[in-house]
Amino acid sequence: MTASVAEPGTRRICQDTGLALVAGPVSSFRIARESYGALAPRPREASDDPANWSRYDTLGRTIYSSADRVTAFMELLASYRTDINAERRALQPAADAMGMSLDAYWADIVAEWDESGNMKASWLPRVFREGRALYTLEYPEGWWIDASATETIAAIHDLFSGPWPTRDGDSDKPLTLADLTGDDRILTTVIASAIREHVQLDDGTLPLGIQFLSKHGRPADGSGLCWAYWMRQVDSGLDEPATVIKTEPIVDNDPAYIAAQKFCKIKSR
Repeated sequence: MTASVAEPGTRRICQDTGLALVAGPVSSFRIARESYGALAPRPREASDDPANWSRYDTLGRTIYSSADRVTAFMELLASYRTDINAERRALQPAADAMGMSLDAYWADIVAEWDESGNMKASWLPRVFREGRALYTLEYPEGWWIDASATETIAAIHDLFSGPWPTRDGDSDKPLTLADLTGDDRILTTVIASAIREHVQLDDGTLPLGIQFLSKHGRPADGSGLCWAYWMRQVDSGLDEPATVIKTEPIVDNDPAYIAAQKFCKIKSR
């Protein structure tokens, strides 16, 4: 169906569902492997484990992008920070044996690895940059569901009754913003799937996807907004209306890339 034309950023409440909506089109940034491109995510299958999916994935294809470059890099680099922190914590017994604090022991190891040119510790390999590109996307006109709105949280309760599946089992607890933006992929993907499969808006259109705030916050020069876009047309065998309007290499002196590395306390060669 054809979306109602509205000024981008226009907000309203859907009269049929109660969901809070934000109008597109949206121009945003997405980092992806060049071998796949910006518009070719791996489709999710019914046999997959949703615990390994991204936050608002559903059956079919979903892509994610961010309103500003720093947030785009943060969304990608944060997982490397998690890996590094896990490696760091694993050294606690060795630090105890040496009679040192973990911070001091880790600092010594990082200094030694850096001096020898080792790619471990807080370093990202060069292939990280060389294998990816920063894409500017433009989505079609339509409405996004605002995951941060009070109205959306209330509407989800009204639209989908019964306990929600979570990684800890079924739950009757009221949903909160923390649930919608949290890391429980069993819960968030079920909510996304219910909206994608069962919601039609009051103008007869289907929501493009979900707008949400990055869990890494809002950088000084950006909004921290992100979008999960459901590729309904491609999943139905049609042409994709979203377009790539710019492709840029990831260079080591990109201010946004440098800022994200500082926030994540990692470096790149």
